[in-house]
Amino acid sequence: MSKVYFKKDRLKYGFLWMLIFAGASFLVSLLEINWLSTTLMIFAALSLITGMFGKNDDTKSPIGLTCPKCKIFHPLLNLNIDTSSTIYVYGEHIFRTRKSDGLNIYPFLCLKCKTITEYASDPQNESGHSVCGHEYFDTKKITKKDIDNALNFAKTNQHQHIINKLKKF
Repeated sequence: MSKVYFKKDRLKYGFLWMLIFAGASFLVSLLEINWLSTTLMIFAALSLITGMFGKNDDTKSPIGLTCPKCKIFHPLLNLNIDTSSTIYVYGEHIFRTRKSDGLNIYPFLCLKCKTITEYASDPQNESGHSVCGHEYFDTKKITKKDIDNALNFAKTNQHQHIINKLKKF
């Protein structure tokens, strides 16, 4: 499976490649090879443009959730009942709706880095910010209220492995 890239990753790599090409262009210009220097500057500009305005094209990637902090990907199939999964989706009854487009935004819990991330399903990448079928919003540290909400959901759905993990928090 290919690596999952978020917008900040694309920006980081775009700027990095821009600096590499611009530095190489400067060094080549000292040797007075103008055509190569110009070509390298064009690549530097393209790297910057791609980093800033490029969109994720992960249509061949499986649909799933990725924690933006620890970058661990999990396919959606059996996500909550898989005992090796570090992501727990519990917000079916706790969501907010974005007024601008009516998008439902749900929370999920990353058991590895102990964060809560808000996400919305966007399988067609209509927003241009979708990663493996989901758009990610705010990631924050887990609170007692988040643990209680996840515990209530796990108890209701009899996810004993999650109950055991959450009690250790």
